[in-house]
Amino acid sequence: MSNKVKKRKNRKNTTRVSGQEILEMWMEYITAAVMALMCVAVSFYAKDGYNQIGNAKFAAYRTVMLPGFSVFFAVGAAWLFVRLHEGRRPQNPFTADFLNSLKKRLSVTDFCVLAYLLFSTAAVVSGGFYEDALWGSFGWNMGWMSQLSFVLIYLAVSRFGGHYSRILAVFCGSALVVFLVADLHRMLIDPIGFYEGLSGSQMAQFLSTMGQATWYASYLVVALPVGVAVFLFAKETLWRVLGGIYTVVGFASLVTQNSDSAYFALAGFMLVFFWVCVKKRETLNRFAEVCTLFFAVGKVMHFLMRIHPNPDLTYDFITALILDGNFTWILLGFCLLFCIFLYGRRNRPYPAVRMQWVGRAAVFTAGAVVIITIGLIVLQAKGVLSGGLSEKLSAVSYFNWNDTWGNGRGRIWSFAVRVFAGESVLHKFFGVGPDCFSSYVAAVHGEEAHLLWGDKVLTNGHNEWLTTLVNTGIFGAFFYIGIFVSAVRRYLRAWQQDYFLVGAAASAVSYMAYNFFCYQQVCCTPFVFLLLGVGEYLLREKSGQE
Repeated sequence: MSNKVKKRKNRKNTTRVSGQEILEMWMEYITAAVMALMCVAVSFYAKDGYNQIGNAKFAAYRTVMLPGFSVFFAVGAAWLFVRLHEGRRPQNPFTADFLNSLKKRLSVTDFCVLAYLLFSTAAVVSGGFYEDALWGSFGWNMGWMSQLSFVLIYLAVSRFGGHYSRILAVFCGSALVVFLVADLHRMLIDPIGFYEGLSGSQMAQFLSTMGQATWYASYLVVALPVGVAVFLFAKETLWRVLGGIYTVVGFASLVTQNSDSAYFALAGFMLVFFWVCVKKRETLNRFAEVCTLFFAVGKVMHFLMRIHPNPDLTYDFITALILDGNFTWILLGFCLLFCIFLYGRRNRPYPAVRMQWVGRAAVFTAGAVVIITIGLIVLQAKGVLSGGLSEKLSAVSYFNWNDTWGNGRGRIWSFAVRVFAGESVLHKFFGVGPDCFSSYVAAVHGEEAHLLWGDKVLTNGHNEWLTTLVNTGIFGAFFYIGIFVSAVRRYLRAWQQDYFLVGAAASAVSYMAYNFFCYQQVCCTPFVFLLLGVGEYLLREKSGQE
């Protein structure tokens, strides 16, 4: 229960509840209802199976958000009127007191969110593709209205998220069902009838109620860390059991969804959890249990998927390693022995300070691995490595940069960089418009795009951060990235106040890692802004901000 609700209940026992407090409670109810409906609608709605499912889900999202926020704004206008009527007069915006008050009310993350909205709006004007910028490209719909909705989700939940626990319960409950259907789909069991009439190759490409496997994975990597956080940090046995079930079902889906990008997201959110868990013996023990569960689930799914195999499903490199590789048996054994080792030392003193340095070393090592890997890819592409090393690296597809690298991302990223480099100064700083990547390419680089992809439309750069740079310019991309970086930093600094802060931070890092290879869309972006809003609400409640 939030501090605001507690205060209101205490006041009910002594004095009459003010009109402002009543309206605040209604805004909390409306926020909870809209967010819960969004979670259910986007998770499950499909008009005609997998046919145009992206458009169907966005239609469901829009159907919830437009009337939902219309009611929210109507009640909000009444709340503002009552607030002013009861003595909260607006301050002069040109005074130092107003600026100091604004600094106290707006966090760094708040400022980045509002600045991103400002520069997204500026991108609509600077790009000139006004109609396309409003709702975005067909099938993606990530235009200015969607960007506005993400900002509103964050602001509404961060200010009126008193029922955040109920929102998260609906979100995780919906996600658990979506994960379970995906697990069954990989075993060719179709409880929802979406696979009816599909070929084996089509069934390999589509999963659960989300559609294309990459779209499904984007939802999975945002939702999964929340349940893992419950399993890691919950005190009550019931919540730990529920978190464990959620984690197992989610891991079973992660190891079978067959997108290597999801494993980068896994590495990101597990690194966040390790950073926090090493600070206490109990949480480190639980982290070791999570690692053991992951590899054990991989081996269980290896056998289950052999019952009804899909001959048209070809595993990506990491999926094949997790499911079929002998090396992962070794990792499973190591994690199990580590659990036993930690359990045997449960009564000994725990070197908390030393273990914190282990967490920092892990983060540093992960960063170094990323930098070294990128360096090797660049050097291999330029042909400057020695013959022996070059030959060994060439055996691993990830080190061979070319147009086909990363399922064609090598060509797409190179093209997107050329697009940005060729932009005018205005477009470089302010962008071509939200979700106007394809419109700009067709207008300025149409001939080159046709030579590279024929009649196919390239709607984005298959890297959200690169796409944001083109669409909203340097300023918009800076503040958009700032939303996630500032939130993760602030949530992890205050994680002991509420373990959901760790879950929100882990989901944000997971989203950033996954979308380094993918893109904004309705199956994932609204949910990460919802979780960021929950994290901000928790920080505001602990600090006593209104």
